[in-house]
Amino acid sequence: MSLVSLLQKQVESRALIVCQNRNRSLPVELGKSCFESFDCGVEFIKQHYLLDSTHMDYTSSVARVEWNPTQACWHLMIPKDSNQPTTWLPYPYLIKSQDLTAIMREIDKDPKSLFWD
Repeated sequence: MSLVSLLQKQVESRALIVCQNRNRSLPVELGKSCFESFDCGVEFIKQHYLLDSTHMDYTSSVARVEWNPTQACWHLMIPKDSNQPTTWLPYPYLIKSQDLTAIMREIDKDPKSLFWD
């Protein structure tokens, strides 16, 4: 197993834990968390539901965690605009870190209310 695939498994397992923790403590009406994997990272997604509905209405990208092999660190990014989820900006309070736990904690706790609100 290569270093990249080990890092991918690590980020995916931590993303799953973050989503499970958030989904357990919030009602469906406030949205549910999920993620999608891509090469060297994950993208966190919020699923939006209509009031009193069990069917998802739409999704929005909220954060992106990506391994940078050149700098040997994780980058945390947020969408520039909710209407353009393909344009990403560095998260201003924790742009990069070698500690994946610190990045996942920031996404999970959302102290600046930039991810899940």
